[in-house]
Amino acid sequence: MSESWREFLYPLGYIASLMFFSRVLVQWIASEAKQKSIVPLSFWKLSLTGNILLMLHSFIQVQYHMCVVQACNAVISWRNLNLMQPKENQISLQKVILLLGFAVIGSSTAFALQSYLLNQTHEWFRIPTTTWLSQPSTINPLWHWFGFAGIILFASRFWVQWWGAERHKTSYLGLSFWWVALIGDIMCLIYFIRIADPANILGYLFGLVPYMRNLILIRRAEKSKSVEGKT
Repeated sequence: MSESWREFLYPLGYIASLMFFSRVLVQWIASEAKQKSIVPLSFWKLSLTGNILLMLHSFIQVQYHMCVVQACNAVISWRNLNLMQPKENQISLQKVILLLGFAVIGSSTAFALQSYLLNQTHEWFRIPTTTWLSQPSTINPLWHWFGFAGIILFASRFWVQWWGAERHKTSYLGLSFWWVALIGDIMCLIYFIRIADPANILGYLFGLVPYMRNLILIRRAEKSKSVEGKT
């Protein structure tokens, strides 16, 4: 794909960031109304839409680490929607694991084919192409690994959430989810600021306040339960 096309399609990342911001906003508003951290159905629908859009954006901009993570997160978002259905409509855990394997293999194969067809075997981690922002032509490869670690940590919040959801057969967001989200978000924000990627900068920047607020709501609910238990 030519640089002009990558530049033209870059705004796709902004739409994905908007979906992620919307899901956090919807969850935040619902939690404030209940004065406890909850997860509405719309959270996972917006998540799935954002996962698919950011996966496509990452493929176009040649960012393998983002693409494979979003492919896996799309499966987890869909699984949470599935767990909100009646039990007879829920698929088995084995099938979910197969879908995750397919997501990793499918996205990796797509990148391999893209590299082969474009004769760019060295480009799996790439600084995206934008019009109005001057970006570094090259950076120390350690920054990409730092970013990859942050992306993996940030994405692992859904693995933590998924494990709890499978155990309880229901979708919920616990304390560990929000702590992992906050730490991973900060790491990713530092990385994307370094490579001057505005779509991802906005996405991670907008998430900071809701993550901290959910931690406060959970702590407040725990203190309230503790006081009630003593009385």
